[in-house]
Amino acid sequence: MTVSRAFDYEAKRWGAGPLRPKPWFMNGLKLRYLLEDLGPVRGRVPDVGCGAGSVAKAVKRARADLDVFGCDASRSAIAAAGASRDGVDFRLATAERLPFGDGELDFVWIFDVLEHVDDPEQVVREVARVLKPGGGFHIVLPLEGQPFTLYRLVGCGTRWTAKVRHGGHIQVFSADRFRSMAAAAGLPVIRTRWSYHFALQVLDLLYFSWLDLRGPVSGSVEDMSAARGGVAGSLMRAVSRAVATTAWGEARLLRALPGGCGHFTCRRAS
Repeated sequence: MTVSRAFDYEAKRWGAGPLRPKPWFMNGLKLRYLLEDLGPVRGRVPDVGCGAGSVAKAVKRARADLDVFGCDASRSAIAAAGASRDGVDFRLATAERLPFGDGELDFVWIFDVLEHVDDPEQVVREVARVLKPGGGFHIVLPLEGQPFTLYRLVGCGTRWTAKVRHGGHIQVFSADRFRSMAAAAGLPVIRTRWSYHFALQVLDLLYFSWLDLRGPVSGSVEDMSAARGGVAGSLMRAVSRAVATTAWGEARLLRALPGGCGHFTCRRAS
């Protein structure tokens, strides 16, 4: 797929809102899946595409023993993350060229990044390069090309392009596409969890279609609601929590069924 790269990452903000493993919200579930994979890990671990740093800081709070790094290509995101480092070493870097040596890292994670890059294969190869043999890789990836999803039905990224314009999603993945890519890089998938089933797909499609009518916004719903005050801010936070709780419940109830988002655990070949 060839698309315009006019999406402005410096003008957007993700990952600034506070993040905790609980209560039962969708982003909390993403974090808990990551923390489960990090359970036996010791050493140096980066968040690639960290945005304003909420996931990296949450991991550091939960696992003070780890050396946690955050990398992002956006100068504004790194500046926001570094305003309160909370024990995390934030670095300006692209996912295609990470600031680490060969085999230097014990574990790597990526949340919602691979769909934004021109060359996802290079990003996965770069993760394999910096990981020690046997090191782990956890990725959260929208699956807008997954069979039997509403994303696939509407032609996300081809016929329906709102997420290209308002979310910068220039790649369309299925689970099979990612598994093939990861295996080719020496990072075979050893576990898959699922989320974004029917209800959240409907809400996601409606939200991005609404942005086509309203116009672009400055960041994620969570970040905007956390930053906004007054009655409007309280209402936004209430709606955001209701959606996040619905998404969590649906993901747990339907966790054995493929959905519109994959949580993949990979292991670098020894």
